Amino acid sequence: MQTLGIIQREHRAIAAVIHCLDQLLREVRSGELEPPFDVFEQIVAYMHDFPDQLHHPKEDNYLFPVLAKRAPELGAAFDLLRRQHVEGAQRTVDLLAKLEAYKQDPKANFAAFDEAATDFVEYQREHIALEESRIMPAARKSLTAVDWQAIDAAFAKNDDPIFGDKPQSKFNKLFSRIVSSAPEPWGLKARGQA
Repeated sequence: MQTLGIIQREHRAIAAVIHCLDQLLREVRSGELEPPFDVFEQIVAYMHDFPDQLHHPKEDNYLFPVLAKRAPELGAAFDLLRRQHVEGAQRTVDLLAKLEAYKQDPKANFAAFDEAATDFVEYQREHIALEESRIMPAARKSLTAVDWQAIDAAFAKNDDPIFGDKPQSKFNKLFSRIVSSAPEPWGLKARGQA
């Protein structure tokens, strides 16, 4: 069951990043904060590279197929989650396009970026909640020790050929840059610091 711990840690990291995005948007919207474009860029890069390229493929390729055999009543949930994984990646690409337009003309394009980013945050939160409330309890209940051995081995490796042998270090560094670049209290950077 090591896999569930990995998924929960990854969900917490994703949730922290989208919470940061949500809070920064609120402050930009209210005029309390100048747009932190560098942090927004890092957040979008993290969401593209980590959940879209590493986290979701592990679930789709290793956990969901085995669990679908043990808990066929969750078939509709698996179909929805797989569609969300594809749609989530498309939303990330759209968010990046809206961010680029926002950077080019902040006054004219903030509303479109704000709407896309707010929708993105809610979409990600709902997605995580579905996995945490339906899939993880079913996995705890339904999977056998043999199932867990194979799934745990796949999740522990994290050696997706796209990222090399240690993709997690790439994401840890990017996560650290987000935390270091975001203004307090959402990150470690002092307010007003260039």
